[in-house]
Amino acid sequence: MWLWLLGLVASMVLIAGLRRVREGEVARLNRFGRPAGVLSPGMHWLLPGEAIATRVSLLGRHLELGPRRVHAGAHTARVGGRIYFQVLDAERALASDSDIDARVQDAVLTQLSGALPQLAELSPAERNHCLRDDLRQTLRAEGILLTRLELAIMTNCVG
Repeated sequence: MWLWLLGLVASMVLIAGLRRVREGEVARLNRFGRPAGVLSPGMHWLLPGEAIATRVSLLGRHLELGPRRVHAGAHTARVGGRIYFQVLDAERALASDSDIDARVQDAVLTQLSGALPQLAELSPAERNHCLRDDLRQTLRAEGILLTRLELAIMTNCVG
């Protein structure tokens, strides 16, 4: 009787630890609340104290950037649009605790505010092209590929 009960409890613990990571995504594994690695697609058995903290799609993603004002010295711009990107290196992309979408948005706004004086003199197509090339280098270091940038940037000079 006890042996049967022990077998039942052991099988329940084994089944409870099974987790599935779908094709086209990876998951960050936390062990006792700390990052412990990245799980690839497939079935995984997690030990007690381990949990999947974040799931990230490796397929193409897009981010809507709502209209907002960006300032840089005497220049200001109203910006809005879409940012298309893909996670290439899950280890690097998941190394930070911050959300990937938030990091991409922050990188765009930082790059934009730094380049705003130069962008004021360019055509709309040239602005997107210039920003896209610089952002690709910045985001690639974090394991993210910027595939397309569709920003509407309306600049003006103050004072």
